[in-house]
Amino acid sequence: MSKTETNELEWYFRDLLFRNHNKGILQLEIESIPSKMVETYLRYRNEEFGHISSILKMVLENLVSSKLIERLDSLVSIRDGISRLQCSKCYYICYLGNLELKSCLRCQSNELVVFPRKR
Repeated sequence: MSKTETNELEWYFRDLLFRNHNKGILQLEIESIPSKMVETYLRYRNEEFGHISSILKMVLENLVSSKLIERLDSLVSIRDGISRLQCSKCYYICYLGNLELKSCLRCQSNELVVFPRKR
């Protein structure tokens, strides 16, 4: 697993958390996450569940330590909300928890603005 694969899966998982949070889904079963990734994102349609699961383990550990999620047995849940922000410098879209530092996940800039919703 490369750093790029891990970062990419983390971004898509954060997006999945954001989408579910907006729908009122506050917890996800860890075992169901790889299948949700395959269903939701074209990027993972041809990936094996085992490969996604192995990268996901590292991503979950990172997100628990960054205080975005908490892990309870076989469930993960967002600790205190999640926001979609865009970096004013590199235009990267970041999904950050309310307890995380507000800095771009790509360039570490603090110049983030709320990403506009669909009209």
